[in-house]
Amino acid sequence: MTRGMISVEALLIAAAFVIVGVMAVITFQGMGKSAAEALRANAIVTVDRAGFDVTVEVLNGRLSGVLLAYAASGENMSTPMSGVCITAGAQSVSSDRLSLIAGQSATCRFNYRLEQGRQYTYVIYARDASSGKAVQIAKGVVTVGIS
Repeated sequence: MTRGMISVEALLIAAAFVIVGVMAVITFQGMGKSAAEALRANAIVTVDRAGFDVTVEVLNGRLSGVLLAYAASGENMSTPMSGVCITAGAQSVSSDRLSLIAGQSATCRFNYRLEQGRQYTYVIYARDASSGKAVQIAKGVVTVGIS
């Protein structure tokens, strides 16, 4: 009788290990999937007295908007604002409604009056279409040159 209980206990313990193992595999698969779908993008920024030009290229995931915050060096950063983007096929769209997937790019214009010879700090945000969260994709300092 003792042998029968030991084998039942062993089966229960083995079943518990199998259940925990299956749950771990499912969890790790979900983590890998979300990391693979996460937004990654590059941004190249140029500036002139009339504003910022931002070229955005999506490396991974889906992008659903691009915003720019800026300030003259030493001042407080502005609220992120939208601009106008040109996508493939020369379609014009508001930057906060831009929709791109991995491998696609667009150039966006953010029109602001900037002072010649002054330094500006900027931050470029992209909205991840999967999560809806804003992701910082670039930041830097530029000086408006003579043109």
